[in-house]
Amino acid sequence: MTTLSDVELVQRGLQHQLHHTEKQLESLTKALAHMADPAELKLKGTLLKTYAHQIEGRHNYVEVPDYRNPEHQVTIQLDSSKSIMANAENYFDRYRKLKRGHATVLANRQQAEANLAQQRARQQGFDPNDADQVTALKTALIAEGAIHTQVLHSSKAPAPAHPRRFYTHDHVLVEVGKNSHQNDHLTLTARKDYYWMHAGGEIPGSHVVIHSTQPTEATLQEAAVLTAYYSKGRGLKRVPVDVLKVGQLHKPHGAKSGLVTFSGGARTITVVPDAHLVKELRDPRDRPTTE
Repeated sequence: MTTLSDVELVQRGLQHQLHHTEKQLESLTKALAHMADPAELKLKGTLLKTYAHQIEGRHNYVEVPDYRNPEHQVTIQLDSSKSIMANAENYFDRYRKLKRGHATVLANRQQAEANLAQQRARQQGFDPNDADQVTALKTALIAEGAIHTQVLHSSKAPAPAHPRRFYTHDHVLVEVGKNSHQNDHLTLTARKDYYWMHAGGEIPGSHVVIHSTQPTEATLQEAAVLTAYYSKGRGLKRVPVDVLKVGQLHKPHGAKSGLVTFSGGARTITVVPDAHLVKELRDPRDRPTTE
């Protein structure tokens, strides 16, 4: 086994951290580009309320004048099982949710940009001949998860036999996948009425299954923290987490490991990744592995 010097560890840690933040920034930028414009949802809700008294019957869509440009018609998709006012409220609900999500992803991107600038400055200012700086940086990078001192050799560790296991304060088991193959197995074998989580905003991360058909709000919040922590958003101040039932998930034919789609609505919980809570909730029988 080849042991790396502290200087080499720090140099690798700095480069790893830069690469991680650059990928994080790329994912957040892509997420923003793919997000719909919240203002369009608000406009459609407003138009439905404005013209509700003129729309009779139930429809799959309507066309109404745009008050910003009366000569322009806006096509609005409807749920024909609901009234016009109920459809309007649905658009306003989607607007508020998307606006919060947009603000969260934007704030996370700004934080990632600040982190990247700081990390680049730290890398440029690194002096491998300054022993005190090397020691201080090594300690900092270990604390930040950029250096894993337990694995210094190139051989790959064997795949874990089971996902990470945690118990919420309500004594509910929460399992967290460790890799894409395990994510697939965990998600596709879970009960359909269990709850499932994944980091939102197109942030890569583990699949998380809550072994409960009716989890409390406290359990959902704690499981969301686990989901955020075991995602590429771990270094962010706040991470959106999508929550839905396992039964809503589908594995497209031929899709790569870890990729699933879902149908129906999903709730979003925004949380702060908390390493202390993760440690507190870990099943004591579940031997910790490299995070």
